[in-house]
Amino acid sequence: MDLLVELSDTLVADLDVDKLLQTVTNRCIELLDAQAAGVMVADGRGTLRLLAAAPEYTTWVDLFEAPAAPTGWCFATGLTVADADLDIPDPRWAAFARQAREGGFRSVVALPMRVRGDVIGVFGLFRHRPGWLTAEEMRLAQALANVSTIGLLMQRDQGYRTTLANQAQRVLSGRVAVEQARGILAELLGVDVDTAREELRRHASRTGLSLGAVADEVVATIPLSREWRAGTPVLLAHRITMETLAALRTLVRQRMTGVGLSGSAADTFLLAVHEAATNAEEHADGGRLWLWRHDGSLWCEISDDGPGLPVDYRIRAHASAGDIRHTGLWLIRRICPDVEITSTSQGTRVLLRQPIPDHSDGPFSAAEAGE
Repeated sequence: MDLLVELSDTLVADLDVDKLLQTVTNRCIELLDAQAAGVMVADGRGTLRLLAAAPEYTTWVDLFEAPAAPTGWCFATGLTVADADLDIPDPRWAAFARQAREGGFRSVVALPMRVRGDVIGVFGLFRHRPGWLTAEEMRLAQALANVSTIGLLMQRDQGYRTTLANQAQRVLSGRVAVEQARGILAELLGVDVDTAREELRRHASRTGLSLGAVADEVVATIPLSREWRAGTPVLLAHRITMETLAALRTLVRQRMTGVGLSGSAADTFLLAVHEAATNAEEHADGGRLWLWRHDGSLWCEISDDGPGLPVDYRIRAHASAGDIRHTGLWLIRRICPDVEITSTSQGTRVLLRQPIPDHSDGPFSAAEAGE
């Protein structure tokens, strides 16, 4: 009932197809004890393309889009196709079964998405355990596939085939942007591409943007040349090392000037950023810095992968000359009232915020900011 209410509210409101498809795949995982679910439609060439999946931006795109797989056979025949035990697969998709098993999957179900008898796509479901879905579970899965079809068709402009092809192309472009952003961040932050993906996810979460929107920002505003364009939300992403500390301080000051932050507010915020970056370098052999503006404020997060602070650690009211880490955190807390410190055994994150004055005339050009 909760699912029915949620989907009906989405359909009768200002329809957001991306949100609807993501909701359907997420609920499919929850209700059918699955580990992956996806909605696929045919592009202009009749090739299945993944539009939405749970988990979002799954790494198993090839499994969903494989032509020699249950999903491909479902699309070709218009029939529900299932393999209850990929350890003993149907010979038609033996290669697919090997790849699926490498991902931990042991069973798969593919259901057709129809419009007046015409198959426009496939709803795919992957599970880690072997076995068939019950009759009731199959009915629910087909219902979710039908809701996905309805949502897509409600967005048609010049016929549903054109709409679906455009939708597929847009999602594919978003996927490319995510991959490009991962590569850029991996280079700038000195991390592997999986860690870069998590950095993207965290920035999307803290700004309230979608992963695709954050990827577009990164690709558009943080090229490898480290040039900066005034007027962009993401101002800087940089690796923290002993060698980069001095240059990083200069870059942060330039970006602050570019958004109209100057005077004592800029000086104290820059000092807090520098202290946090220095702590990351000294106690965790380096870290990562993000600088962005959001909701009228300048934000900076400094994170590392060090051992973190002791469980019972507290920042004292007065600095202790014998405790360098304590002195740095004490100073940050004193000069930047809006600070949040999160520490676990996997690392420490320091989030700083500085309001941008309303009387600012707006962002300066890169030249005016000292670029």
